[in-house]
Amino acid sequence: MPRRSDSKDRMIAAARRLFREHGYFGTALSEVVSESSAPRGSLYFHFPGGKEELATEVALVHSADTIAGINRAAGSTGTAAELIAAFIGRPRDELAASGYREGCAIAPIVIESTPASVRLTDTTRRGFQDLIATLAARLAEKGIPDDRAGQLALNAVTAMEGALILGRVLRSPQPFDAAIAELAASAEAAAAASA
Repeated sequence: MPRRSDSKDRMIAAARRLFREHGYFGTALSEVVSESSAPRGSLYFHFPGGKEELATEVALVHSADTIAGINRAAGSTGTAAELIAAFIGRPRDELAASGYREGCAIAPIVIESTPASVRLTDTTRRGFQDLIATLAARLAEKGIPDDRAGQLALNAVTAMEGALILGRVLRSPQPFDAAIAELAASAEAAAAASA
């Protein structure tokens, strides 16, 4: 039986998965409590701001996990093109493993709550900005000029989010693979031009 002290983390993990599958509005707090096996009263104990506070935590955890994934991929790849492939390949593989049910955890929060919630708007904006900045920094470390690294990182995040939507509806990894091919070629060209 899970320890009582980890109920907050379990609720965040459950909400993250449910948001990825059902969206922000499509996820009831009762589902989060049920899926996390947390004590019913613990939801408002840990998240006195209710669903908005829980969604803020989900966005922070999802962003941090994605940024950690970028940093791990940067450490295990040799070129910018390989980093792009690893960055876009991770959500492709996760989506396929979920049976094309679980997309991005942050996208539904953005689509369904902003700009109505200033708190969620700010949190999700910062999350995407940090993700893009991290990817740009790792691309620059792999020989892409700074200005080009920023644009390539923005393009990669944009393509990845679009591929999550198309991959889910088409039930296919093809949108990810097409994005990887185009962006990896751009990374190779940018690296060659700066060499």
